[in-house]
Formats: sequence, structure tokens, C-alpha cells
Amino acid sequence: MSNQTPTTAAVETNQELLRHANPGDVFLFFRPHRMVDYAYKLLMLSRYYHVAIYEGDGKVIEARPKGVGRHDLAGREGGYVVIPAPDGRGKEALDWAATQIGAGYDKMDNFVVALEHVFVRLHINKVPSGKYSCAEFIATAFFKAGIKLFPDRDLNDVEPKDFEKYLTKDDKHRVRHTKHKQTKKI
Repeated sequence: MSNQTPTTAAVETNQELLRHANPGDVFLFFRPHRMVDYAYKLLMLSRYYHVAIYEGDGKVIEARPKGVGRHDLAGREGGYVVIPAPDGRGKEALDWAATQIGAGYDKMDNFVVALEHVFVRLHINKVPSGKYSCAEFIATAFFKAGIKLFPDRDLNDVEPKDFEKYLTKDDKHRVRHTKHKQTKKI
């Protein structure tokens, strides 16, 4: 376990983001804490590696390798941007997401998407199985709320980087210029 903690600026930025976040907003993560997430960003040629839906009180509902669950944002300070719930349908998307807690994580979907990135002309038609990758989970939550966030893509083909289209110019600038320094605990 690391004995590092986020910089004061990162914590302040995190607290500011949470003050303005509403349940149903989308959190797009750009600062990985695990090697597998760094590898994902590199392979997918993306600034973003993960996406989740905000529940409130510093918690998100997200699809992770152990399945869909409710998780605290502590320890992930300064590593995400907040996208206001598209078309104001965050409550409905969040309600559906909460019903999926305990559902499985679709590791195969990430593998298929990676293959499609490596072999550009390859398209594998994978039928969803009741398991979700993180981006597929959030896109499906909004689809269940009546919004197709990415009309030109199948739900199981959505990747975290696709959510960038919902970021403001200021958010994109913040992601590009966020310092990745960490300080040691005293």
C-alpha cells in the first residue's frame, strides 16, 4: 500500500467538484491508480480509463472488475471530471443503475474493444450478457432512462473516451493540465 496522498490542490479541486455534483451526474476518470488502468489508457489511446454515475455523498455506482457496486470516491481525488446528467435524466439513470448492484463485470467486452483497436477493420458482434464494462454500464443506464448517449454506437461498444464529447472546454483543459504529483503523508 502506498503512503502517498493527493496534493492539497487536488483535494480542494475534488471537494469543489463534489459540491457542484448532483446525483445522476457522470464522473469521467483520467488519473489511474492501477497499472491495468494505465495499460488501458495506452492501448485505447485515451486520456480516460473509467466512467461512473454519481449517487451523492461522495459515492458512485460503477462497473468494476469485481462487478457493479457502490463505491466511495475517497482516494481518487483530483482524478476525474464531472459531466452534468445529459438531458437532465440523471435521476432515472441512477435509479436503474442502483437496481444493477451485484451484476457482473464484462471483462470480455474490454478484450473485444481492445482487439478492435489493434485490428482496425475487425468488428466483433458481441451480444451483451447481463454483465457490463464501465462505459457500457453508464450508457445503458441512460438508455434505460430514455436517452441514447451515442446514437452511432452499440451500447457494448461504448468506451470511456466516448464520454469526452460531453465535457466543456474548461474540463478538457483541466484534464490536460492537472499535475500528477503526489505528496507523502507526514
